[in-house]
Amino acid sequence: MKTVRRWVQLSIALWLFWLVLAMPLDLSDLFWGLAVAGLAGLGASFFLWRRQAPGLGARNLAGLIFHVFDLVRLIVPAALQVARVVLDPSLPVQPRIIVYKTLLRGELERVTLANTITLTPGTHCVDLDGDRITVHCLAPSFADALVDGRVERRILRSLGISQADD
Repeated sequence: MKTVRRWVQLSIALWLFWLVLAMPLDLSDLFWGLAVAGLAGLGASFFLWRRQAPGLGARNLAGLIFHVFDLVRLIVPAALQVARVVLDPSLPVQPRIIVYKTLLRGELERVTLANTITLTPGTHCVDLDGDRITVHCLAPSFADALVDGRVERRILRSLGISQADD
């Protein structure tokens, strides 16, 4: 029964995401989006998360939507900073590889952090191994928000997890 519930929740989440991407909608978009979301949700429910699926309750879905908007707030200034470094020859590119030990415990939270790092211009998650994340940065300053814990706190807040829970 848990697998069916997980499948329905995941399919609905994927279908809602599809509806946002497929604007403007017509009847075929609604049908095909639901069919593909159902198949993808079915596959993920049975093959990706056999033991324990990430929580996909209303609170987490709302937090995920909040995280997407928060991510845009991270991406825009970082993109401008990358453009400045690339376009201004007086600003040297100083690439760095850092290994960051995260305090996040859950797999969902860690993967969200790794994806957030990769989606933010100037940083790229090279490896995620347990609580250690290897990150490539265009310049040392690009890792500041990660190292001081701001990104982790934003993820915890968006997923509705208190610091004490983690």
